[in-house]
Amino acid sequence: MPIIKTREELPDIQNSLEGFPKKTIKKVGTRNVELPIGVQRKDGSINYSTANISLYTDLNDSTKGINMSRLRIVLEELILDKHLLVDTFIRELLKETKTRLDSKHSYAKIKFDYFLVKEAPVSKMESHLNCKCIIEGRHIEGQEDKLYLTVQVPYTSLCPCSREISQYGAHNQPSLADIKVELIPDNICWIEELVDLVESVASAPIRNILKREDEAYMTELAYERPMFVEDMIRGISVKLDERLDNNIADYSVVVNHYESIHQQYAVAIITAGRSLP
Repeated sequence: MPIIKTREELPDIQNSLEGFPKKTIKKVGTRNVELPIGVQRKDGSINYSTANISLYTDLNDSTKGINMSRLRIVLEELILDKHLLVDTFIRELLKETKTRLDSKHSYAKIKFDYFLVKEAPVSKMESHLNCKCIIEGRHIEGQEDKLYLTVQVPYTSLCPCSREISQYGAHNQPSLADIKVELIPDNICWIEELVDLVESVASAPIRNILKREDEAYMTELAYERPMFVEDMIRGISVKLDERLDNNIADYSVVVNHYESIHQQYAVAIITAGRSLP
């Protein structure tokens, strides 16, 4: 049988002070940590999902390694049995990680699926829309924390050129808008708001249950609202401009139209031009 030893009897290798190159490490930590997560929706209900988490700190040039297990401990303690607001949780996680590991800086990224219940336009039948989300942040000693929310919104686009040059019909394509916003403290930017923003610009939204009357409506809606990738990203940008200094400090948007009659994609990228690349 193994002999049970106390902590005091075991060598503490990561806190060694000798036997390694004296180099500062910018980021060291753990990734691909999967934990259950409950994220509060705008209406007060809870989105239950699985979080994929990366968590890092810096390491000075005089210590061999970080206490890696403390990262998992922090995550377990903060996530367990809690329903979270994404911005407040990430702030708490950054602060607690820095404190527990006695570091100057901390970084975190949390990926999760966010489900919204959406109605079909005519029948009003409900179905779930899944949006891929990322909440990430960094705490740098002596600077303000930086927090970012990314929401990937699916929608339908219809080609204006195809509609104009054809005797009948037009080709349409599944499309994605990835919106990344820098958050402002104490002023929540809800995921639902970004989803609604994209859908208000798109040729048509995505709904996962459509009866015949819904399908007819959506097909005609898209035909009446043709949208180049350039049109789409400009429309999103105009609406995000209205939120600047309200509940977002900056934004970047990437739009992909997955062409139905070409192998290549149509892509557009735009930023507010402040700090995000």
